[in-house]
Amino acid sequence: MTKIDHYPEAFICPVCRAKVDRMGEGYHCSACDMIYPVLFGIPDFRIRPDRYLTLEQEREKAGKLYEFGKTATFSELLDFYYTITDDVPAELAVRYKAYINNAPRLAALTVKDLDLSPDKDVLLDVGCGAGGMLIAATGQCRAVIGVDIALRWLVICKKRLAESGIDAMLVCADAEALPFEYGKMTKIVAGDVIEHVYDPVHLLEVCEQHLMPAGQLWVSASNRYCLGPNALTRIWWIGFFPRPMRTRLLKRLRGVDSLRYINLVSPGYLKQLLGKTGLQVVRAGPRQVALVQGCDYPFQDRVLIYIYQLILKSRLLSHALMWIGPAFEIMTEKPVDRNVP
Repeated sequence: MTKIDHYPEAFICPVCRAKVDRMGEGYHCSACDMIYPVLFGIPDFRIRPDRYLTLEQEREKAGKLYEFGKTATFSELLDFYYTITDDVPAELAVRYKAYINNAPRLAALTVKDLDLSPDKDVLLDVGCGAGGMLIAATGQCRAVIGVDIALRWLVICKKRLAESGIDAMLVCADAEALPFEYGKMTKIVAGDVIEHVYDPVHLLEVCEQHLMPAGQLWVSASNRYCLGPNALTRIWWIGFFPRPMRTRLLKRLRGVDSLRYINLVSPGYLKQLLGKTGLQVVRAGPRQVALVQGCDYPFQDRVLIYIYQLILKSRLLSHALMWIGPAFEIMTEKPVDRNVP
């Protein structure tokens, strides 16, 4: 198994920012008396759930996945997840699974852009999901940490990493309340995360606080003003509709409003948010893509991805694609004279 330095040596209480102590099967903050359990081998520092399940519901679902995963492969576990997730339509589940399976190759393009150092870089993947970025970054930096607010996805991620022979740190935590010391990360990636958090500006502020001076934050997101199918719903132009009309349309076509908790963002809007944090935009463009041969994307999706890849080769068309394409990415840097909190 590939082992990576496990940073940090000590966790921080996300409520009061004091150091916590290991206590049995969990962590205890003596300053505010908070207790954080270790569940399925994963520290759980959440102080609130995501917006889809309560903490109790989510831990129960993670437990089902953990038990099923004892005798299942990662692929079987992923299939099982969507059989017990009733608010994801079958046609979207197929596409989500294809995206997850393709994620390590897609993440490898980002890792190349990050120019990681195996000796010094500490990479934090905020919203690591099923671990595509963790797989791509292994061996490229000193420490790799995966954080997600969804314990259910970390259980799936842990299974995938084990099958890949990778030992990376996984932590269940809210991206807006991370259990780490400020100013310790050299690289932070937040792929397809800003759409899902409670407060996008706060997420960016927290990432800036956890970066060392000259550290980099890479962010990607689905583009609200895509002229093609929306990445989350596969419905064309859905981001242009006002919320009430969008909700009615999604319920009629998909049976559920898949965007009910989503922050719809655009490149211009995200740049505006970044301007409030002090992070400096280094470069921005359409999301780079990679497609593994044999991935289970539907035929029409494979055709669209192929056309997208062709457009990326044209400098002029590629620039336009950032504003009207399905997804974009922005690399930022923390100024060297920016103080650590």
